[in-house]
Amino acid sequence: MTQSIPQQLYRPEQVRETEGRAAELAGLSMWQLMDRAGRAVFECLHAEYPVPQRVLVLCGSGNNGGDGYVVAKLASLAGYSVRVCAVKAPTTADSQRAQQEWHQQGGQTESLSDWQDVEADVVIDALLGTGLTSDVRGEIAEVIDALNESGIPVLAVDVPSGLNADSGRVLGCAVTATHTITMVAAKRGMFTGQAGDYCGKHWFADLGILREFRALNEASVWRLDASQLQHAFSKRPWNSHKGMFGHVLVIGGSDGMAGAARLTGLAALRAGAGKVSVICQPGQQSLVGLQPELMVRGLDAGDQAADELLAEADVIAVGPGLGQGSWGQAWWQKVADYDAPMVVDADALNWLAKSANRREDWVLTPHPGEAARLLQCSGSEVEADRWLAATRLEEQFGGIVVLKGAGSIVHGQEYTAVNTTGNPGLASAGMGDTLTGIIAALLAPLFSHSMQLRQNLAETVGYAVLLHGSAADEAAQAAPRGMLASDLMDAIRKQVNTDDD
Repeated sequence: MTQSIPQQLYRPEQVRETEGRAAELAGLSMWQLMDRAGRAVFECLHAEYPVPQRVLVLCGSGNNGGDGYVVAKLASLAGYSVRVCAVKAPTTADSQRAQQEWHQQGGQTESLSDWQDVEADVVIDALLGTGLTSDVRGEIAEVIDALNESGIPVLAVDVPSGLNADSGRVLGCAVTATHTITMVAAKRGMFTGQAGDYCGKHWFADLGILREFRALNEASVWRLDASQLQHAFSKRPWNSHKGMFGHVLVIGGSDGMAGAARLTGLAALRAGAGKVSVICQPGQQSLVGLQPELMVRGLDAGDQAADELLAEADVIAVGPGLGQGSWGQAWWQKVADYDAPMVVDADALNWLAKSANRREDWVLTPHPGEAARLLQCSGSEVEADRWLAATRLEEQFGGIVVLKGAGSIVHGQEYTAVNTTGNPGLASAGMGDTLTGIIAALLAPLFSHSMQLRQNLAETVGYAVLLHGSAADEAAQAAPRGMLASDLMDAIRKQVNTDDD
């Protein structure tokens, strides 16, 4: 019954509002959905812990708790030693029926306060569902904190209790699950923000109504995973030449930050750009030019040679190492409204926060701190609802927004995606510069023949973000601590050649 996680993600409210209608269209009752949900959780339990063990089921009063009673009944029938502790009596008709069947099986329902007296090898978290909107408090919060400290493996029903399934934010506290079995549709909040530290391994059960549910709902978000890279890059023709793959111009590398521009340029080359030029602050050429394939010029914004390079470029990547001095400011003022597709990162985003330009042919790549400066709010506000922050950025500044972080979000007017690749090794200097180079490289061929392209721009940016995270996973080799941005380069090259084997 459990399946791989779909690419289509939805808001929890879409499930709550339409699952009844979807079940009706599929010829199922809501009780049958609850029974199937419980069976999906039991399937996970039996797959991961096939030898019957001691199971504790923690039940809330709603339908999430009803799923828990179904699990308890099935596990008991399969020979597991099962005890159930509940917050209070079930409040919905289906959850009442589920509890009744558990009791008819010979089970008992104990008070939630008794849970720590129960010896358990596995816990089923059926306390709180996807409708939670306020912080967890009181006894349930105490139970969650103690459960997390216990180290006992936890299977979460639909969503770890305390995690907002829409935003990915922890509401006060949340269960740190070992496995999460989500129902009907995968929820978007479980793949970004704080969610990665709480969901554990994802399982999915559509309960037999996915076709009907999709007929009633459009996907809110597309999920990006490494498997999609297998067919992302077509084989290059035998008579290829560098002009076919675009000219990327990197503008950055001020005094003391030449390495940022070099990383961006090298990543663009490794991701397949035909040609990469770098404009850096005069005096920094030798540092950027340590990579001989990069064509490096030390230029001020007013130099005639600068205009010639700008005219030759298919895509401009501005910001890595740009700095907040007069050199960087002059360059930002020169290119902010320049007629060429652009990737805007790092200090260029800080200049954007002061100038408030808007255009549709650029890609903005802020981390939460930069997003906060652009939106004139706090970083915690950005992280509280990353979807909203990305939407606000696109509405205010236009183009395509890449809100970086755990579960990076790619958002355009008609396309939103969340990246599920990457690891903590990306939390080091230079990783954002590398991403900027990859994005520029993947965009460059689209504009190298003066193509009037808009419809696939956001999807292309999504592939760039996916490539960056997947390359980081390959480079980390299960050892992310101490990983450098330059460590990604060989993996980037390998992953853009998946169809060239």
